[in-house]
Amino acid sequence: MALIAEASCASQILTARAVAEDMGEVQAARKGVKSWASCHLQNSERDVQRTMKNQKTKLDIPVKTIECNGVQVPWISPESWLQWIVKKGLWPTLAGCSPNDYQGASRNRSQFWENYQKVDPDFELFRIPNTDLSRTAAFLVHGDEGRTLKRNALMVTSLQSALGCGYDEQRVPGQKADTSNLRVNFAGHSFVTRYVVNTMPKTSYESDPAIFDDAMDHVAKSLRKCFDEGCVDQVRGERFKIVVLGVKGDAPYLVKAAHFYRSYNTMAKRGDERGPPKGVCPYCLAGTNGFPAEDISTSSPCWLPTVGVKLPWLKRPAFIKHLLHNPSNPTEFFKSDIWHIVHLDFGRSWVASVVQTALPYLPCQNLEQKWEWLTDDYLRWCRTSKKQAHVSKITAYLMSYGDTTGAMGQWSKGALSTNLLQWLVDLLGKIPGDPDGLLAQCRVATYRLNSLFRLLYRSGAFLTAEQAAFISDQGLSFLRTYAAMARVMYNAGKQWLFPLYPKLHVFHHLILTVRNTASSTGLCCSPMMYGCQMDEDVVGKTSRLSRRVNIRKVSQRALDRYLVAAFTAYSKAKLLG
Repeated sequence: MALIAEASCASQILTARAVAEDMGEVQAARKGVKSWASCHLQNSERDVQRTMKNQKTKLDIPVKTIECNGVQVPWISPESWLQWIVKKGLWPTLAGCSPNDYQGASRNRSQFWENYQKVDPDFELFRIPNTDLSRTAAFLVHGDEGRTLKRNALMVTSLQSALGCGYDEQRVPGQKADTSNLRVNFAGHSFVTRYVVNTMPKTSYESDPAIFDDAMDHVAKSLRKCFDEGCVDQVRGERFKIVVLGVKGDAPYLVKAAHFYRSYNTMAKRGDERGPPKGVCPYCLAGTNGFPAEDISTSSPCWLPTVGVKLPWLKRPAFIKHLLHNPSNPTEFFKSDIWHIVHLDFGRSWVASVVQTALPYLPCQNLEQKWEWLTDDYLRWCRTSKKQAHVSKITAYLMSYGDTTGAMGQWSKGALSTNLLQWLVDLLGKIPGDPDGLLAQCRVATYRLNSLFRLLYRSGAFLTAEQAAFISDQGLSFLRTYAAMARVMYNAGKQWLFPLYPKLHVFHHLILTVRNTASSTGLCCSPMMYGCQMDEDVVGKTSRLSRRVNIRKVSQRALDRYLVAAFTAYSKAKLLG
């Protein structure tokens, strides 16, 4: 009998007792049900975890504790993960290969590091002599908050390989046939491709941020040992190591992990009445005097020469203190997620602004009918395109209609943004155009943004010069249209449409990085290497598991449940011998 990870232990004990009674004592003992039925309801989680350990239906990785500013915090150390991966013969899977393809994994890693050295030659790894890069895996750290009991936040920190099996086979058919291609890590169950190291309720670190900082310090030190010492495969007699390329996540997490004092939430809100603005970007001085972050319509913005000239933190982050990085520009160790930036930020603003701009030209007499017409058209498009709608209505609230603080778009699901961006192209192609041709420009710009992501989702871990040129051309063209529409609406007294949020500047950064890196080296890292969609899935699944346990022991119990659910995922993927 195995635990259904999202069910309560007490309910499963009661179920086991009922099943055991029907089966009879001998049969129940033979099937393992008796062990479950004998668990105590008063200590259900403890007894069930012991039973699963004995029955080996849980990953055999120890959950230990670390002291963080005087508080004991449960965790699974990166060293424990590395040892388990090597012991189970899963090392080749970290390079997108089958478990027994050690030769292919060595080939992929050698090629990866050869490419990465061209992209980032100052990375400290390349200064360390006698490093066998063919046996060194590139990893990333991710963190984000999910929701546990009573909608309280739960910080989930995880690790992942930078290389994997690409994307879902339905999105890119046939990619599994050739494992020699370097691909990003988006395919497969997220519990198989991501490795949770820590779950921490916000209540434990909100009033004492040093607890979170100490926890990240432990993670960074352990990851450094994964490179300095590595892990020896006792069967093959080979030593395998891990190097972290960077830390990724949404903007609030990066601010927390890197101690940014210059970020998206430090934009000037009241002019200069409180002194010089701090700026809005950790990577450059955009948003400070003389370097407007709104300069998004050019390939040579005035802020470009300021990249890396001033550190965005006063306290050195633990990841920079302990891990290998580029000392000439350590800030770039913290990676922004292009998908988050577009689909959960200014992509919503773009959709809401374009829909409001199109309202006067819809074939309806009043506003209520126009929202109904948009709803019918969107749902029809979803049926035709075989897409999940995610919403039942297109409403004034959804599109921020009447909100003069800024047309942000009132949804929080990235998949809905993807749908709406694709639907806009169809919508704007069937309604009458405006006299100034603004809607036609919006349609082209939306198509270009969709094309950008369409190529990214079909590319590998590195973009060729041709792919990078296409990506940068589409991105810069979109930004030029966005800036032009913002100017038009501002002059028309509709400054709430096409708001110039700081995330547009970060997107501009990413596009120019792709453009400039590829033009000088002939290739660049795909921005999707640092995408967080699959990591968000891990955060969501782990958070749901945490809602079934005692809130006073949520960190420990959530990790226990995660190891049970991960065992099921590995078993279904046939990766456990």
